[in-house]
Amino acid sequence: MRKAVLAAAAVAVIVVATAGIAVAAPSGKTDAQVLGNVRIDASDPTVAYVTARYICNGGATDESHLWVSVKQNADAGANPLLKEEESGFGGYATAWSSSHRNPVTCDGQWHVGSFTVDQEEYGWGELRGGQAYVQFCLFGGDGTFVSSMRFAAIQ
Repeated sequence: MRKAVLAAAAVAVIVVATAGIAVAAPSGKTDAQVLGNVRIDASDPTVAYVTARYICNGGATDESHLWVSVKQNADAGANPLLKEEESGFGGYATAWSSSHRNPVTCDGQWHVGSFTVDQEEYGWGELRGGQAYVQFCLFGGDGTFVSSMRFAAIQ
């Protein structure tokens, strides 16, 4: 009988501890990761889609926003010059699509979404298969900032 009570108590402790971890959201955390490849829109090579995972908080004044950018050079390779600040303006990027218009939900929970980059705001050239430099810059409404920047295959 005593063994059964101890076993039940141990299971109860594990269930309670695990439940607390499973539902807890990181307080004040802002993070983002670009996931997978970039997809080019089949009907418009100036438009692409970037998938990312992110978390942020809204804060007192919800001024959260997102900037997503996809840049390529002439040979569609992973040219490190594309990582340089202002590389889109320095002649390294022959194709560049970006957007500030994608909405984000900053509620302290993880979200995964597909975000559109195009040339409505700024950009030039047509994206093509190869490699592209992706910048995913998230500004949480609580004043936090995080970015995920990397080369990704573009299809």
